[in-house]
Amino acid sequence: MEATEKKTVPPYVAYTTLSNFIDRFKQGLPSRIDRGLMGSMSGAAQSQVITAMRYLGMISENGLPTQLMKQYATGDEGERKNALGKMLVASYPFLFDTDTFNISFATGQQLREALEANTTATGETLDRCMSFVKDAAREAGFTVSPYINSKPPRSTSSRRKPVAKPRPSPKTPDRPVVPPTHSELPAHTSLLLSGLFQRLPKPGTAWPKEDRERWVQTLQNVLLLEYPEA
Repeated sequence: MEATEKKTVPPYVAYTTLSNFIDRFKQGLPSRIDRGLMGSMSGAAQSQVITAMRYLGMISENGLPTQLMKQYATGDEGERKNALGKMLVASYPFLFDTDTFNISFATGQQLREALEANTTATGETLDRCMSFVKDAAREAGFTVSPYINSKPPRSTSSRRKPVAKPRPSPKTPDRPVVPPTHSELPAHTSLLLSGLFQRLPKPGTAWPKEDRERWVQTLQNVLLLEYPEA
């Protein structure tokens, strides 16, 4: 039987999580399966388990257990495998009830393509869907192909290209500290001081005492003009 339209996302919870939860009801099922029975699970795991049970036909939309659920939960090993096998065939007709796919010899890519074509699962969720159906099929007694791998083939475009390390810039040699020239000194912004210092005689030459005292007095007057007292 071939699927004519895509189904919703199939179970992507770990199969052991689902089976361990149902194993709690070996002695008898409650009248309804709901989140109140999943206190130790995270919210995400609770949603995934409930979704998986609905997809497989274990419970109704209202959480009521079906006959196959009762057989799976409370039956012996043979009954459990028989119930699980029936649920897989009914839920995955494109994998177990078709002439175009054989899970005993299929490759991982074939399983991936079949799930992509018949369900809305994509990306990482699709990988987990593959893992679930493989483990469930083995539990039900199906021979699962050793060529199936849930991980997608590595894409060459996804490989990281080596990042070129920046070349170190050439070291700039240390420049010697050059003292500022007289024209760069702050005091030379004063025209009075600049003119006064230009009148100084060349060092080493004679400088009459009277002229020296007159120059010093002029300097003091200029300083009072240029540098007001605080």
